Amino acid sequence: MSQANIPNISAQEYLQRIGEGDPITLIDVRSTTEYREGHIPSAKLVPLNELTEEALRQELDLQQTDRDIPIVFTCHSGFRAQQAYERMRSAGYGNLMLLEGGNEAWENAGYPLKRCSDVVSLERQVQIAIGSLLLLKVLFGFTVHEMFFLAGAVIGAGLIVAGVTRWCGLAQLIAAMPWNRRLGCDGKEPA
Repeated sequence: MSQANIPNISAQEYLQRIGEGDPITLIDVRSTTEYREGHIPSAKLVPLNELTEEALRQELDLQQTDRDIPIVFTCHSGFRAQQAYERMRSAGYGNLMLLEGGNEAWENAGYPLKRCSDVVSLERQVQIAIGSLLLLKVLFGFTVHEMFFLAGAVIGAGLIVAGVTRWCGLAQLIAAMPWNRRLGCDGKEPA
């Protein structure tokens, strides 16, 4: 489904509906690390890789038949939120929307983000890991064996795949590390 066919709601419309008492729910589908770096204060975290019908019902305390409550998905700029929309739409949920422009548009509109971590961003952690791997490959290429220089090609291929598919295995691996585990803003595991 193209982005044009998915209902969107702007940050202003979302805030207006919240202010009017609308029971609309905002779900942030980014990783735990990204969420802790800064999220919309009313957003609940359900990372895209954990998003299932059961996880959504548990997070929102829904019954099996509650499929028409208004749910808005957000991520950094909208790509993962669109995937979440499509997944939950296929599961039978009918009143779904995307936050127009995601958290990036929210922040650019001057609305606050709640920050609850000083953990280095996942993007920066991936950059540090790739840079370290490349430096080690060069060092080992000069000191151990020249075949280590070929490993740079593997890293380059991984970056191309990540850029084309928007899926990065290294980012998934780093997101699963203990320092990036799912913690609430209070630093405790969610119940």
